[in-house]
Amino acid sequence: MQERRTLQHDLQHALRSQQFELYYQPVVSTRTRHVRGFEALLRWRHSTRGVVLPSDFIPLAEEIGVIVSIGTWAIRQACAQAAIWPDDLTVAVNLSAVQLRGDALTDTVGDALVASGLAPHRLVLEITESVLLQDNQPTLSILHSLRRLGVRIAMDDFGTGYSSLSNLRAFPFDKIKIDGSFIKTVNKSAGSSNRTRCARAWSRLGIASAC
Repeated sequence: MQERRTLQHDLQHALRSQQFELYYQPVVSTRTRHVRGFEALLRWRHSTRGVVLPSDFIPLAEEIGVIVSIGTWAIRQACAQAAIWPDDLTVAVNLSAVQLRGDALTDTVGDALVASGLAPHRLVLEITESVLLQDNQPTLSILHSLRRLGVRIAMDDFGTGYSSLSNLRAFPFDKIKIDGSFIKTVNKSAGSSNRTRCARAWSRLGIASAC
């Protein structure tokens, strides 16, 4: 408990102390082998602990209410960085479910785009399946308002157990990142009929079969 309180105290001051960093992981086309864009990966460079991974601090940041400020910083930084890249490269930023509770996110994204001069279609905002567990209507409203800005919406790690294919039809996703565990489960399912049903389900969503 003492360690947790210490980490909470440090986290509350980390943004002001400029301890957060973004690393950029390339997204490569399997067909052309060309880099299509980058994913912004958040890291916390703690003064004594060294680099702290998101899995170790994001849940705490959500719990104590600082994730919105951290997320705003990440969006602004990613947009500013991508603005100096060639025009055909995109940047993807992960959103916390907490950031989708309220009306501030659309203004945050719009302000970041204006300040950086980044074309909206070059920004991809990624959400996790846990977002689908929230009240759908407010979440849908925010996602549609973001789409009206011109940004793209992606689901990250689909198939980890929260949602089904039918859930996806209600959300304005431009891209779905399928978790490896989902593919392995489909491939191990009994008989080709299951794979056929899977392929048809993806087809109804307008997505190339992952089966």
